[in-house]
Amino acid sequence: MSLPRDLSTTSADDIQALVAARTAEGTYLEFKRDLPRPDAGGRHEFLADVSAFANSSGGDLVYGIDEDGEGRATAVVAQPGNPDEEARRLQDVLLNGIESRVPGLQVQAVTVAGGFVVVVRAPQSWAGPHRVKSNQHFFTRENGRKRQLDVPEVRGLFLRSENQAQRVRDFRTERIGKLMSGEGPHRLIPGALLIGHFVPTQAALGTVQVDPIPYMQQRALPVLSTTVPFSRVNADGALAVRNPRPEGTHGYSQMFRNGYFETVKVYPYGDAARVGLGSLAYEEQFIAVLRLLRAEYVHLGIGTEMTCMVSLLDADRVELGFDRHRYMLDDHQGFFDRKTLVLPDVLLPADLSPEQALKPVFDLVWQSAGMERSANYNAAGYWAPVR
Repeated sequence: MSLPRDLSTTSADDIQALVAARTAEGTYLEFKRDLPRPDAGGRHEFLADVSAFANSSGGDLVYGIDEDGEGRATAVVAQPGNPDEEARRLQDVLLNGIESRVPGLQVQAVTVAGGFVVVVRAPQSWAGPHRVKSNQHFFTRENGRKRQLDVPEVRGLFLRSENQAQRVRDFRTERIGKLMSGEGPHRLIPGALLIGHFVPTQAALGTVQVDPIPYMQQRALPVLSTTVPFSRVNADGALAVRNPRPEGTHGYSQMFRNGYFETVKVYPYGDAARVGLGSLAYEEQFIAVLRLLRAEYVHLGIGTEMTCMVSLLDADRVELGFDRHRYMLDDHQGFFDRKTLVLPDVLLPADLSPEQALKPVFDLVWQSAGMERSANYNAAGYWAPVR
């Protein structure tokens, strides 16, 4: 018995089901009768428990369930107080108490009869290893319990984490190299290329295997377009192509068998010196792709926290399209200063809307064109394009 994959949907029935099934603690699950105490000792124990999950295989800590001597759930123990305030308190403790920060941590308060319980979900991390700031110790889980790591084990975790991050970087480098040399999965018409790479954290850990066959008929992949793509399978996985023609296509999306995702859009060369990258249109298309991609990952049973990497090939022939009359601009603004634009990777939290999760990505594109930030967000940082 386990809690829902989408933690935000957890209900009192899910919590009660753990007790009814006498669910046992284990590698991925631990019960606590009471919430962490606010004193130094309570905070330290809480941080050690959470970092241990992140440094091993990930899992859930459930505060508000009693267990017997064998670690089996026996009763729901409703916690008193304000559930939202308690969730925020624990989030603050985690934010300030673990180094480096664990990506994808979730704290969910669940209302039950008489009060609430709190579930803390710590995914297996490839950004660690993580240590408790209060004593600089590293912890892991073994046989359902946490223990402190020794120096060789810490060194091994650092190596594992770096290897996982390097795999993601190598994937992007390899894919950009193939596109620059014309070795994509489908012939592209001549033009500048806007490329989006999305790598779920779960896929980066090497734990994902995608069956491409359903994409031949039942399933559809999102593309950077309103066009309905044609889907097929290839050696890498599932491929969706926009308007395939003998002379080439305007873009495609590729779902790799390991869960990595690539989407490409061509901006065809014309008679003008530069092609236009519509500043609103491309953002709307990326938002739509992320929304559909998240739904697809949920269908595949893959977590929706992911890293996004945007690149633009032949960027020096591209103009960022926006109403130039609205701004006092220097000559260089609105243009990219290099042929190959490879933007830094950005972590997209699963609990943010596509618009908010992608804001740092869009800001990077605008800044690369000499602008302060995406003009499609208001001063408060919310999606509010002027049409």
